[in-house]
Amino acid sequence: MAGDDPGFDGGDDAGVGDDAGVDADGDDAGADAGGDDAGVDAGGDDGGDEGPQTFVAVTFNTGIHPTVGSNGFTAQMNQYLDEYYGHGLVWPPAIDEARAFFDGVQPDLVAMQEFFNLEDCADIPVEAREGFVCENWTPGSPTLTEQILGSGYQLACNLEKSDKCIAVRRAFGTIRGCTADTCLDGLYGSRIDGCGRGARIGRGVIDLAGGGTITIVNVHGSSGISGEDQDCRVQQVEQVFIDLGDGDPGANGQRNLVLGDFNTDPRSTAAVIGDASARRWNDFVGSGHPFDFINEHVATYQNIFCIDNMVTDVLSGECWYPGHDGQPPVSPDGNFDHTPTVCTITLP
Repeated sequence: MAGDDPGFDGGDDAGVGDDAGVDADGDDAGADAGGDDAGVDAGGDDGGDEGPQTFVAVTFNTGIHPTVGSNGFTAQMNQYLDEYYGHGLVWPPAIDEARAFFDGVQPDLVAMQEFFNLEDCADIPVEAREGFVCENWTPGSPTLTEQILGSGYQLACNLEKSDKCIAVRRAFGTIRGCTADTCLDGLYGSRIDGCGRGARIGRGVIDLAGGGTITIVNVHGSSGISGEDQDCRVQQVEQVFIDLGDGDPGANGQRNLVLGDFNTDPRSTAAVIGDASARRWNDFVGSGHPFDFINEHVATYQNIFCIDNMVTDVLSGECWYPGHDGQPPVSPDGNFDHTPTVCTITLP
């Protein structure tokens, strides 16, 4: 990436200073903050034949970067978006666009990065709420999941990362260990010293409505091009495939789907040359390895890099990408710097 890589999506965490430093207690093994039944023993009975034959999965970094002067978006709002919201999905025009996209797709599974937990509105200064979703928020208001996906979904998020979540349609399945509509810290994960607080890799198990399970690994790799940034991503890749903190890899089921914003492009020659984390992905994924990409190598970040991916061991699928091959973009105004990856996945 050196020289060729803009650092991908550098403003990738919702909340003030979300990744500014190591967690104060330095406890990397500290697993799931109360969510340790959400997938620790994910390798259980995965073999049910009665489950649905196909399902629709989406990975979408929903972070927003509206153009100042467009649709009433001001320079002051841009400052607040960066300072208080981490560029999460908080601007009503972008929320409307996300809703229209999901209404058309009707996904069974969504992995989202740079999402926003509306409960955090309580901590946003009053002056920074105007023009954003927090302006009219009160406790008990519809969640952002309900606003963009509708009712009927469960949401579970990575450890201490309420902006990195999966949503599952209840008619498709339920998230093991999550008994509410929203389970913050509901995905198993562990911290990495020196790589910010919380977990950028989260494991959950979906108990399928038709029987059997799928293990889901939600990925949001650290951003940046420094050696330290690359090393964080290397360790995150190793959490996916070697040890997530409980002695098992993140992808420890009999059927695994690893998806999200990798913040590196393992199939780009420039990334492989310049980024140790791209090379580390290729130690586990691709020809001759147990895992492979479901999605094609299509630029999903600023029309330059393919960093939003789906990887699996036994599943297969066909994918499409808004804004590519004649498909309309999610935002004609370019409010999102990522484009979703949408795949219809077939169960073995």
